[in-house]
Amino acid sequence: MSFFLTSFLLNLKKFAAQKAVWFGLIFLPLTLSLGGMSLRSDITMIEVTAGVYFDRENELESHIFEILEGATTPFVRFIAYNSQETLLEDVRLGHIECGYILHITTESAVLNELRESATLVSSPRTVATPVLNEIVAAAILRAATPELTRAGLEAFFSDSTDISAFVKWQFDAYSEMDIFMSPTFTGQIGSAEQAVPDISNITAARIFHGLIGLTILALLLFCIPIFIEERRFGLPTALRACGKLQLYYASLWAATLATMLVIGGAGLCAMAVFAPHLLTQTHVELAALVGYVVVCSMLMVLLACRLLNSNFIQSFGLFIIILNIFFGGVVLNLTEINPALANLQYFFPLYWYVEAIIQNYITN
Repeated sequence: MSFFLTSFLLNLKKFAAQKAVWFGLIFLPLTLSLGGMSLRSDITMIEVTAGVYFDRENELESHIFEILEGATTPFVRFIAYNSQETLLEDVRLGHIECGYILHITTESAVLNELRESATLVSSPRTVATPVLNEIVAAAILRAATPELTRAGLEAFFSDSTDISAFVKWQFDAYSEMDIFMSPTFTGQIGSAEQAVPDISNITAARIFHGLIGLTILALLLFCIPIFIEERRFGLPTALRACGKLQLYYASLWAATLATMLVIGGAGLCAMAVFAPHLLTQTHVELAALVGYVVVCSMLMVLLACRLLNSNFIQSFGLFIIILNIFFGGVVLNLTEINPALANLQYFFPLYWYVEAIIQNYITN
């Protein structure tokens, strides 16, 4: 065990001595960070804010504002004002889209005098009133409907004493059944767990995870010649003679695994900070990365102990990278283009890594 540990630490030192490894450790998170920030800058989120002034002692007006707050979405927001002057000033300065001054009482609702129940305050910058007016009108009607219903029933059944309780009970039941159709907005912001990502996010997720996989692959290809050169000095022969060659290869695999996991983990951390919407569940991300690095590290050790010289890697290393870009699912799944090409993807570990992430990203 002491030989394994010593060999493991020595192999880690060999990786740490390579400038390419440090370059990948810095370059990969930096690239993903810049890419994540550029994606964020491309997303223009429009939020419309409307102010509402109402009498907090007026139960009906307070109820109307509660309904408006419940209808708040990432795109439309209603905020309460304690002063009409402040509301007018914010509309004039363009701090809010427009304002509504409520002046509705239970008596006016009973008399069905809702036409003058709110005053719209707008400015030349105001453009969203058609949508906001619909939301406010719906909230006023919803809040006033119980009073209108009660007044109508009392006009026909004036001798009944249970009308108010009956109306309240019915409307509570309707609310529980969501008969008033309170809007629930879904999308990237909101109930995103059930929303299917759009094609731009799926493509971005492919590219970001593909960059992590390609960086790991490129570094492994770069490091293979270093371990091939060791064989020129008779290291495998000496280790075989003392029966520790397999332990050496196991330590080489473990050191490769640890180094590449650190680099891949740094990439995922950068995505978690700057592009969290492109990540799927944490355990899936980690499991896919570990599986990919395990396979690639095994292939690296196999090539290091089988290739006679580094000419193959030097001649075809770039070609291998290009093949992985095309068949590794970095840009798209070739199943959408040609079944024959799609079958070739299965021979590339990068494809399994990226596709495992994307499938979970789409379904979750």
